[in-house]
Amino acid sequence: MKRLFILAALLALAVSLVFAGGGGQQGGAGPAANKTITINTQAGVGGEAAWRAAAEGYKALHPDVNIVIDLKPVEGYGEWLHNIFATANPNADIVNINLAWTSAVDKSVNFLEYADQKSPYSNGRWRDQFNFQLQNDYLNRQNELTSLSLESVQVLWEYNKDIFAKVGVRPPTTWNELIAVCEKLLAAGYQPISLAGDFDSFWAGAMGWLAQIYADQTTRSMINTTRAQRGDYLYDPDMDGVWKYDPADPYNDDAWKVTQSPVRFFKAVVDGQYSPDSVGMRTVWENFAKVFPKYAGGEAFFGTKDAIPLFYQGKAAMTVNGAWGLSQFKNDMAKLAAGEAIESNNQPISGVTRFELGTFNMPSMEGPGIEAKARTIEVAVGFLGAIKKDKAHNDLVVDFLMYYSSKDGYSRYLSAGLEAGGSVSGPPLVYGVELPPDYQAMFDNLSFIGNCQKGYGQGLARGIADIQEALRAYYDYSYNYLSGRITVDQWLSSHKASTLQYLDQAMAGFKISRNDLRNPQNAPTGQ
Repeated sequence: MKRLFILAALLALAVSLVFAGGGGQQGGAGPAANKTITINTQAGVGGEAAWRAAAEGYKALHPDVNIVIDLKPVEGYGEWLHNIFATANPNADIVNINLAWTSAVDKSVNFLEYADQKSPYSNGRWRDQFNFQLQNDYLNRQNELTSLSLESVQVLWEYNKDIFAKVGVRPPTTWNELIAVCEKLLAAGYQPISLAGDFDSFWAGAMGWLAQIYADQTTRSMINTTRAQRGDYLYDPDMDGVWKYDPADPYNDDAWKVTQSPVRFFKAVVDGQYSPDSVGMRTVWENFAKVFPKYAGGEAFFGTKDAIPLFYQGKAAMTVNGAWGLSQFKNDMAKLAAGEAIESNNQPISGVTRFELGTFNMPSMEGPGIEAKARTIEVAVGFLGAIKKDKAHNDLVVDFLMYYSSKDGYSRYLSAGLEAGGSVSGPPLVYGVELPPDYQAMFDNLSFIGNCQKGYGQGLARGIADIQEALRAYYDYSYNYLSGRITVDQWLSSHKASTLQYLDQAMAGFKISRNDLRNPQNAPTGQ
């Protein structure tokens, strides 16, 4: 198995989880707790019912195991998770590890150690129960797989077809067309875009996704620098020896086609080959400033935490969402027809209107430094990780995950979640598990354009390595720029300074030192 460290694997896709739940208390995990599994993923509609169904199916086979389902709110989950990994002997077991970043290094169960074991819940190995190839995007540089993702997802734009028809506009295919559409919508009395503009959005939500997606447009050629070279410690001659660069192919840099080196990535940053203040980044952020905050509510954009209410009320014409929004919209419109209340983030939405929902892919930016058409975030999601404890307990937690990821376990989980009002991000990756026809039909019309989160092309899009201080700084100077308080040159200068300030901390989190950069062909030692 080739070694692969993908920064994007842990770049937060915070609400991409379907029936997520979170929680777990701090405290010791002694012998008495060894038969207790605490599920600590993020909370979401239908999450508790989904996990309870999977737990009941498992307990029917293992009545001596106690399963605690302790769900936590999405907001603040990242900070909670960092604290959990810093706590000695936490009760937490199963978490959404994508928000842990470097806090989870050396503290998470390596699923590769179990992948080839025979599963008690199928007729073969654990890896044969689900699409294991798509998990390869999450292999880290130590040849560890610490994230289990069992659904597919695509980030896209949603729009109100009724408003578009009334105003006489069509879904844009370029960023300039998006601006033109926004101008017409605003002139017609609609807020063109509803999008959260708070810190969480710029880090782990829609604005963070857009930052990664459009930075990727400017860095496609960087793979020629960051790819494993002949003689590198992770070079695979059968794969890397035949790979050819093709920016016109959005799947050219898939993890199972070419290996990328974390050492060569950091070396490129140190040497200035991969620059956070590039011509392409200038183009991206100048384009952002043409849309945000003007067409997203003006100054109110930065105080918006939830984009859904204005969109559902027919006051805003577009939003950026994951494909899970399609099934959530279906559920909410059914509630509206039945006279039931509709909520978003546990808050009621008044004045919801019925309309036809449409989607379109990311409009491509054009201009200096743009190297290829826009891709989006198309990944396997779920991001379940297990906090490492003693081997017996690790074995128990993985045994539960083997059941959860089996046809029986995931069918129970999915069915119960949907019945409780939950949504799905996309077709499940567990073999033998299928969506109900009316849900599957929603995803059949989507067109896939390639995933930007599979290498280093968006590694410098936001705060480097998701270091919290870097993310906070990134939000501050981005807020100041989009508010007109600083120029784009000052934004670029601030972004470069922040990247370089936290670069060594990011490298240390993955045990790469400046000395390692001198010989990038060797496996890093961190010394």
